[in-house]
Amino acid sequence: MSKIWCSKAKIFLTFNLAFVVLIFIIGFKSNAFRKEIKPTDLAFYNGRYISFAGRICEEADLDYKSRRLTVCASGQALITTNLYPEYNYGDFIKISGELEAPPIIDGFDYESYLARYDVYSVMYYPRIEKANGVLTYPQQKYLALMKLKWRLKAIIEASLPEPEAGLATALLLGYRRTILREELQIFSRVGLSHMIAISGSHITILSAMIINFLLALGFRRRRALIIIFIFLFLYPLATGLAASAVRSAIMGALAFLAVYYQRASSLINALVFSAALMLACNPKLLRDDLGFQLSFAALLGIIYLFPLGERVTEKFLDKIKLKAKSRKILKTILDTLNLTLVSQIMILPIALVNFKQLSVIAPLANVLVLWVFAPLLAVLIIGLLVSTLIPLNVLPLLGPWIFLPAYLLLKYIFILANLLATPQWAAITVEHFNWLAGGGYYLGLAIFIYILRRLNKS
Repeated sequence: MSKIWCSKAKIFLTFNLAFVVLIFIIGFKSNAFRKEIKPTDLAFYNGRYISFAGRICEEADLDYKSRRLTVCASGQALITTNLYPEYNYGDFIKISGELEAPPIIDGFDYESYLARYDVYSVMYYPRIEKANGVLTYPQQKYLALMKLKWRLKAIIEASLPEPEAGLATALLLGYRRTILREELQIFSRVGLSHMIAISGSHITILSAMIINFLLALGFRRRRALIIIFIFLFLYPLATGLAASAVRSAIMGALAFLAVYYQRASSLINALVFSAALMLACNPKLLRDDLGFQLSFAALLGIIYLFPLGERVTEKFLDKIKLKAKSRKILKTILDTLNLTLVSQIMILPIALVNFKQLSVIAPLANVLVLWVFAPLLAVLIIGLLVSTLIPLNVLPLLGPWIFLPAYLLLKYIFILANLLATPQWAAITVEHFNWLAGGGYYLGLAIFIYILRRLNKS
């Protein structure tokens, strides 16, 4: 019976892996999986001045100077406009302006980046007027979820100063653009970008930090795991069911199970199946979605490489023979370092091709910073729960006191990141790394992992 089950599992894995490889091969074509533009489509009128009405079908993407609106009409268009007047998800608007195809920006293929979610047109600072329309029942429910998210964001912004408020909303709610570009560059330089980018590795490391925090507080392992999976269910809701958050929660849950149960064979089946399922829904993710690439690569590393590092950790701890409490603290630190190194090793070629930068100081930065993840998340959630009972007009007085623990932890992250980014050797620029070199890197890494696993079994 077990042989039959094993055989079926192999067939299942082979089928899903073949599908992923097929999507990868087809994706080499520049126009792969693009829909044909017809006269009825909005994108057909790129290059013309037009007027059209539509519904804002995604949450507005805000930075410090502009508002980006995804508008659904006979197709989707990304509209860049001023911060005010405010328009957001669920609003019906009439737009007049020059419709354009997404341009190439400093060598970045903006067209492919937007096309992954079927956006083929952009418009900059058009004339916008409110229009009439009625949301469907599912859209009304999603709007209610958005309003809860906006309420939470308003509480954080009323209770914390910048840039701490921006980091808190990025970490908790997925608002990456609330962080200044200069701060983003510092986080990238010290290898902490995963803190503010919703990805499978981000969710996995965050989950690992939370469970270690709960176990240190005396929770039983089973109860701590239940809390983790409640968190993995609620986290995408807090971000407004953002596609990246839902995908990352699924992938993060799989990797988290791999870390704590070490069932690599079963979990690789689940991971490849989830990837195949996501690509069946949107095949453009594999080539054009950097978050998908980073998540998938990091989670493969966590499944295959993390257990090897964990065995080294166990042997080291057995040799030095610490007391139980000291052993637990040191193991948490070493597991954090292990997770970070595994993720960095697996995503290295993708990061070098896309960002041209290698963070040398990342392992040290992650060990010094990641321990605050769990307590920071705890005090932010507690602060939000308490603050929802307080009127917004009173929050500027009470909010800073309620969020004081969160502010201190956030301040620590900024101070440490700025300090570690100071040395010239903290990050090095790598200009000429390409995908051919990346393929050789992954082939060598696969052989290395295979040999280590064979030696470990023998």
